[in-house]
Amino acid sequence: MTTDGSTTDDRSTEDVTLDRGVLEEWVSRLVETWGYGGDEAAYLAATLVDANLRGVDSHGVIRLPAYERRISERLVDPAAAPIVTVEGSVVTVDANGAAGQIATRAAVEAALRVSRETGVATAAVRGSTHFGAAGFYARWLAEQGAVALVVSNSEPIVVPHGGREALLGTNPIAFAAPTGGKPISLDMATSTSAMGKVLVAQAAGKPIPPTWGVDDDGEPTTDANAVTALLPAGGPKGYGLGFLVEILGGVLTGAAVARDLGNMYNDFSKPQNIGHWLLVLDIEHFLPLAEFTDRIQGLVDLAHAVAPAAGFSSVLVPGEPEDRTAEQRERDGIPLPAATVAELRELGDRHGLSFPIGDDA
Repeated sequence: MTTDGSTTDDRSTEDVTLDRGVLEEWVSRLVETWGYGGDEAAYLAATLVDANLRGVDSHGVIRLPAYERRISERLVDPAAAPIVTVEGSVVTVDANGAAGQIATRAAVEAALRVSRETGVATAAVRGSTHFGAAGFYARWLAEQGAVALVVSNSEPIVVPHGGREALLGTNPIAFAAPTGGKPISLDMATSTSAMGKVLVAQAAGKPIPPTWGVDDDGEPTTDANAVTALLPAGGPKGYGLGFLVEILGGVLTGAAVARDLGNMYNDFSKPQNIGHWLLVLDIEHFLPLAEFTDRIQGLVDLAHAVAPAAGFSSVLVPGEPEDRTAEQRERDGIPLPAATVAELRELGDRHGLSFPIGDDA
């Protein structure tokens, strides 16, 4: 498959590589057919395809079928507008039926405006849904001259340390800060892996590391299809961080907590009611931005100067592996496994929008 969309005739069993712009345009047009306005559709597409571009395929277009199902079940409303309230340096957002991306965009934009005045702002979102990769919002804030922290709770899929039943979600933590170039950015699940990575392995028919998840008996497994729950990263440390995110993203925001959250894929009886929390620090209230970026570049240089250990070619800083993947995929295209392509083709066909491969490109 080439980046211009050509492929063999046996399209249902082929992996595909698509140009970033082609994929993003198709996703935008698809979600418009679901009822989103052009601006919201483009934003949703940007959040998902950006994840694929950076190699975080678990949070990319693989999520589209689940998004559509929740809209068809009237659990998400493409026409809904988030309700934003600002009191001092605190922003609260009621998603009000809107998609997680749309609610979170309202939160980060409002928090950025407040931080320009106060130096520090925080935002809490409740009633939300899956919002893509947390790092998308943290990096955007860093590009505006802020230091940002973004967390979200999610449906239970991670066993607590010492337990065999899921209690918490993957509960991601994202951090970003500006530099003279691309932001320093950390975006991590508090589990060893995101469940989306297991889904990617399922779609690709590949095994997973035994540290990712457990089966029905609570035993580690390399079979992606046998995973019933994930393991916390670093045992008690990841469990502790996941608990922190549950407090900030769930308890503090007023969203659902732990097992009260709706499951994105198999619970269509109620809205998910996910919570997100973020912190924004306007750098100019602490240091001139140029001085900050000079100082952080010095820290980056120190990291790069560390001699690499055996098996490594260099020491990188947070975000650099994803930045390198993005550069490569921007140049060569975004790879999609055959199973994902089949799902997207079926999804597009239901809405009269052919997936951009083969004769129907």
